[in-house]
Amino acid sequence: MRFNADSLHDLFGPVNQIVTLSELLLKKERERLDAQGENLVGFILEAAGRLQTLAGGLKTYMRVAGAPGPHGACDTNELLAGAQAAIHSQLAASGAKVTHDALPAVECDAGQIDYVFRSLLENAVKFQGEERPEIHVSAFAEDGRWVFSVRDNGIGIDPRYSERIFGLFKRINKDANPGAGVGLAISRHVVELHGGRMWVESAPGKGATFFFSLPKA
Repeated sequence: MRFNADSLHDLFGPVNQIVTLSELLLKKERERLDAQGENLVGFILEAAGRLQTLAGGLKTYMRVAGAPGPHGACDTNELLAGAQAAIHSQLAASGAKVTHDALPAVECDAGQIDYVFRSLLENAVKFQGEERPEIHVSAFAEDGRWVFSVRDNGIGIDPRYSERIFGLFKRINKDANPGAGVGLAISRHVVELHGGRMWVESAPGKGATFFFSLPKA
């Protein structure tokens, strides 16, 4: 399936119109609507909101995975620092502590791998446990590649869902964890475009460690 800017515009347009017209209807006709009618308009707005979230996820997918940049030697210490800066407010609000070992240089698309780090950090904060999030990033060499690990102390993941979480628009416990469900799907796709792979090791209540491999510079 291929999307372009025109496709997304065609998708966003009707959804935004549904939201605008529903809000206008509720504003102008609220006094004429009974409780059931008002609830029905509320359901329309809720469904349209979900569509907007999904469309936003597609836009992110196109921006990150659909428009790759040139590959070159990248210092992943700098990429991780950039990812932290991009989500500084989220990290600060959660009190998250991010540490890392000395990280290697790799051959990559800097913008895409920045997104991978950012997505994994956001994921660790989003699924934090009762303690403040502690995230550690490290890397080790294996068969001509660097394998990166991003370990957190969050709520963990049931091994039954260790593949499902990488599916596009797939989320576990949707009510408690809103969002489009694209971050991990895009991250895995990006890593695979680089010739690597991504996986997770976790257990409920034991935190999670995400791994991904990249070619050496």
